[in-house]
Amino acid sequence: MILQRLSVQKQVIVLVSCWSILQCFLFYNFGIVTRFESGKYIAQANALLQTGHYTSGNFLFYSIEILLIAFSYITHTFPWLVVAIQLLVNAVSVFYFYKLCFDITKNYLQTFFVTLFFICFFYYQLYNVHLFTESLYFSFGIIYTYLLFSVKKISAKNIILLLVGISFLYFTRPTGVFFLPSTLVYLTLKFYRNKAWLILSIFFLLGVISLYFLLNFALNSGGEFDFLLPYLDERIICGVPTIQGQHSIYIPVEKNSVQGLFYIITHYPSLFFGLAGKRLLAFFGVVRSYFSFSHNIFIAVYFYSTYILGIFGLRKMISAFAPQTFYFLANICFLMITVMLSCDEWHNRFILGLFPFFLLLACGALITKERKNVQ
Repeated sequence: MILQRLSVQKQVIVLVSCWSILQCFLFYNFGIVTRFESGKYIAQANALLQTGHYTSGNFLFYSIEILLIAFSYITHTFPWLVVAIQLLVNAVSVFYFYKLCFDITKNYLQTFFVTLFFICFFYYQLYNVHLFTESLYFSFGIIYTYLLFSVKKISAKNIILLLVGISFLYFTRPTGVFFLPSTLVYLTLKFYRNKAWLILSIFFLLGVISLYFLLNFALNSGGEFDFLLPYLDERIICGVPTIQGQHSIYIPVEKNSVQGLFYIITHYPSLFFGLAGKRLLAFFGVVRSYFSFSHNIFIAVYFYSTYILGIFGLRKMISAFAPQTFYFLANICFLMITVMLSCDEWHNRFILGLFPFFLLLACGALITKERKNVQ
């Protein structure tokens, strides 16, 4: 094959060229998208500049994008600066994805193909020209993961660095909070393997308490979110009722709280578990009845092929990269549970952020030699 004779330098040139061509194609066909969800962040940036605060506390958890838009207004570079930074951060994340992939496969040609497959995922890259939070959130997730896996020892400097990274994720999208327990899982298995069960049990108790307060804080921060609504009209996809009318559900506690969710689980179990199962299928299934046939085929090929390789490579990944593997799985599980508790997103945006992790897990199927606990 020609590609087998390509030097690493030439492979990188091909990857950079493909990335550049795709970004130009997106910009040419869509321009800079300031409609749809972008409107919320643009409005909050203007409100911040005019009043000094957001119109609702829940927008605190989208501050990175909002502050970037506000800064672009101040510097008279709106919306070009926002997209330029999103593209720059995306490019950096692709570079670190390449390095993460090579750390697993130890094969430049395999790394080339996996990274090319990743770059050409049109619907993942599409958000680079949208003034949504997704572009930065997706990219920050990869960059943070590389930063975490590069930690060689537990030190105050490294802990502060990781907390800063998690803060960027948390204030880009609230689901960034899930990187905190995933990080604890990784660090425990990486540096305290012999006492992992004891430490993880302690972290689990502390994590449950911390997540309780963090989730309650996020849920009670105001805004349009209504935790009860997806149960009243049985929403599997957010914003899309599946029944006419609404169930009569009485919750004697604050509905937008962990207590409200627990009340639904304990007092309406058949409703809760039935919806949770349907949401789980929608989450991992990725295809939608309202998508075009070609769209469904494209996204199904990407995800289903990755799932299959991930399953076949999971044993090798656990054997060679246990801390990394359980970090990936923890991130996947936390977001999966969140979708099961609420609803899935119309355009698969929730699971798109996990796609790099699915792909890195799938790299386990490409490991040619049995390696154990490569740290």
